[in-house]
Amino acid sequence: MNESDKEIVDKCLEGNGHLYEILVTRYQKKIYNIAYRFTGSKEDALDITQEVFIKAYNSLRKYDPNYKFSSWILKITTNYCLDIKKKKRVETVELNLDLQNNDTTVSAENSYIYKENQKAIYDAINALPEKYRIIIILYHNQNQSYNEISKVLNLPLTKVKNRLYRARLMLKEELEGIRREESEWIVKKLQY
Repeated sequence: MNESDKEIVDKCLEGNGHLYEILVTRYQKKIYNIAYRFTGSKEDALDITQEVFIKAYNSLRKYDPNYKFSSWILKITTNYCLDIKKKKRVETVELNLDLQNNDTTVSAENSYIYKENQKAIYDAINALPEKYRIIIILYHNQNQSYNEISKVLNLPLTKVKNRLYRARLMLKEELEGIRREESEWIVKKLQY
């Protein structure tokens, strides 16, 4: 079935609610991934995913077909996660970036360095203020465009671009600081 999201929404609104399962199948991984990044808990992420789809289904009449369904449901997801975070003050967890170590002959040392670098990146992202972290997640992990992020977060496009730029600068500074510390440690180690 290659029906568009809009066609499925229209059919659901006409009384064919069972077709909503197609939209669930299309977007459940994206919704789950965002929820997991906010909560760090598989169980909570599954619960949030279910709640988001229920909220979206109950709000289908409010969906504006001039916008992508994916942007609309990601906005619901993001807002729901932010509401939960405000209520529970949940700590966020590591962002699961798809970093690849292309070295086929990985030594224990290289593997350790790779894992440490990956952890440093995760920690730096998680240390960002929430308004910057969410844009990094949506842009780099969920591959959302500036326009889509603007719609999801209800921010002007210039503010999205500005926050993404600032977030990258903060990450660069943080990671350069870590590199300097590593370099100083190596120099000291070599001196002995």
